[in-house]
Amino acid sequence: MRVFFDYAIYMQTQKQQTTDTYNKSAEALRDKFNNMGARVDDIEKGFSYIDKKNPFVFEIGCGNGRDAKEIVKHTSNYLGNDISKELIHIAQEYVPGARFETADVDEYEFPDGIDIVFSFASLLHSDKQAMKTILQRLSKALNDKGIIFISLKRDEYHKKTKEDKFGTRTFYYYNSKLIEELAGDSFKTVYKSEQSLRGQDWFTIILQKV
Repeated sequence: MRVFFDYAIYMQTQKQQTTDTYNKSAEALRDKFNNMGARVDDIEKGFSYIDKKNPFVFEIGCGNGRDAKEIVKHTSNYLGNDISKELIHIAQEYVPGARFETADVDEYEFPDGIDIVFSFASLLHSDKQAMKTILQRLSKALNDKGIIFISLKRDEYHKKTKEDKFGTRTFYYYNSKLIEELAGDSFKTVYKSEQSLRGQDWFTIILQKV
């Protein structure tokens, strides 16, 4: 029991360290993300799987609202969340017509009736047990044939704590096979691809509720 308790504290400390980095460096990260530009092609691809006017879109880890600004061109029914309250404040100013909230996705209860979930390089802060429960909760929250668009750093599953000019953050690396295993029978894979960007291997997977 003592070992489990200490491990839980250790994990919570790492998460808080990551959150503190995003809060402390929110403005610098805003500039970095905006210079990278919105994921226009990815957003259009996600919407292509839903034949519905004004679908309900939920974005996990919306950050400074860079992609939200593009998403709301396709729907007025958008909700974005992020663990960083400072990035949420920036997003609210950047996309004033959109809804945002501060929340930890590992413990979040998703609203019902979601059509599209976008998670652009955000679930990489969740370990595989948290990932499994997130996918389980999303399977209940999504409408029939709703999708989850996920991009993650690609490798065999492992954890890495990184220190850079923004601060200290902990990342988890995944591959599409593991995501499919964690998703289970509630989803089918409708798209996947691999990319190498700025010296980092990534993958994209789109899961559809069955």
